[in-house]
Amino acid sequence: MPSVTPRQRIEAALRGEKTDAVPIFLRDLTLGLDVCDFTTPEVCAGGPGGIYHAQKSARCVIETQRLLGHDCVVGSIHDLGLDVDTLGGRVEFPERGIPYVAEPAFSTPEDIARARLPDLHTEGRMPGVLRSYQLVAEALGDRVAIAANVEGPVTKAGLLRGLDSLLTDMVRDPAAARAAIDFAVALACEHVRALLDAGAHFIFVAAASDGPGVIRPEQYLEYTIPGLAKILAAASERGAPVVFHPHGPFTDERFWPLAEAAIETGIAGFQFGERNDLAIAKQRWGKRICILGGPDIPEVLLPGPAERIREVTNEVVRGAGGDGGYVLMPSCSIHREFPLDHLRAMIAAAREYPV
Repeated sequence: MPSVTPRQRIEAALRGEKTDAVPIFLRDLTLGLDVCDFTTPEVCAGGPGGIYHAQKSARCVIETQRLLGHDCVVGSIHDLGLDVDTLGGRVEFPERGIPYVAEPAFSTPEDIARARLPDLHTEGRMPGVLRSYQLVAEALGDRVAIAANVEGPVTKAGLLRGLDSLLTDMVRDPAAARAAIDFAVALACEHVRALLDAGAHFIFVAAASDGPGVIRPEQYLEYTIPGLAKILAAASERGAPVVFHPHGPFTDERFWPLAEAAIETGIAGFQFGERNDLAIAKQRWGKRICILGGPDIPEVLLPGPAERIREVTNEVVRGAGGDGGYVLMPSCSIHREFPLDHLRAMIAAAREYPV
């Protein structure tokens, strides 16, 4: 098989095709801060006025890819508060930690009603994020795939409203829950358009709260699936595929209908996180979508040792790789203080695996 670029490898996998090697996507969101030895505030907050530092963000992404050699990157250092602080909430930036939402933007349902969609090109930290994507695309985009990390419907609404408050609204004030999720989806669609225009090649819907570990199946069908369909439509405007990553044991037979509902929206890929059997996912859905996933972060990748990581990686790839249509990923995102040698062990095992 002729040699292909990392970007071509990822794109072929998302089309369900076999390629020359196992495609690898780390979904590094903040690990690059360690690689370049930057503090969290100097990149994510960036100085007076909360200006996001595009050049340092892009350098983190580029240097991490050069160091580890993975096939796909997220185009910026990403944190969950990118919209929260713009809309009036508060985000904290620990010196060597991961940014976190300290105060949600929508403390009351009335805040939701008053909210307006921000201009991502002029307001808050998003202009810096978009510039980071542009710089990464200029440096790597012809060779390496670039994913736009966008939060899922309930996940983004939970960040804006506060997840506990949103879950309470779903029971006691469904109109408020619906308003928060509708706003979140509209904002996510704006992210989709802006990030694709800035150089991303596909959309990765990061949906930690959009699964049976957090919400009930009926809430997933009521809120997540229609919102996912709207995000998919926004991506389709620019011809970009969408990968969906909700949390929950979707390969458990009880939750197969939830995975089916997502697949029926037209997604190109489904990343299965912790507590999933990728061999089952491949057998059941591998002819319809790309299967993404890999070693469990808390149980395998963080504790190691390297030999166990290699063994688990080989087992996962053997079960899910099959005839292509597979991308190796850690079970969720990668952040500061992650052991680089453990990632190298996973990558080396994948690179040595015969395809």
